[in-house]
Amino acid sequence: MMPVRAATAERAMQSRRFDTKDRLLMMRAVIGVLQDLGYTIEESQDQFGMIVASRLAGARIRVQVVARPVPGADAITVRANFQRVGFALGANLAQGDTIADPEIYHGFFEKLAHSAFLTAHEI
Repeated sequence: MMPVRAATAERAMQSRRFDTKDRLLMMRAVIGVLQDLGYTIEESQDQFGMIVASRLAGARIRVQVVARPVPGADAITVRANFQRVGFALGANLAQGDTIADPEIYHGFFEKLAHSAFLTAHEI
């Protein structure tokens, strides 16, 4: 089990707050960024603010993104979880190992902030 401090640091790396209450706008921005990064959207559920996408980059990389309103604020928190996915020997189930590289998350959220701005202003 991960220590509380490490879990908090991981959650902070994987999350960003955006000053908008328009979850649909954020969902469109997330999809645009993921497609620009070469991901194929596998699932999108607007009512839950959830997107799942994957791409092949040597190994299969899967990302799960959730956009949730911040209670009491005109803001949305977006959390992304990037994983390397593989199959265990003798198993038919895929298992994912979370990618803990801060640069992947930093790059994703920078692109998302830019995309959300462009989407909001219909540029």
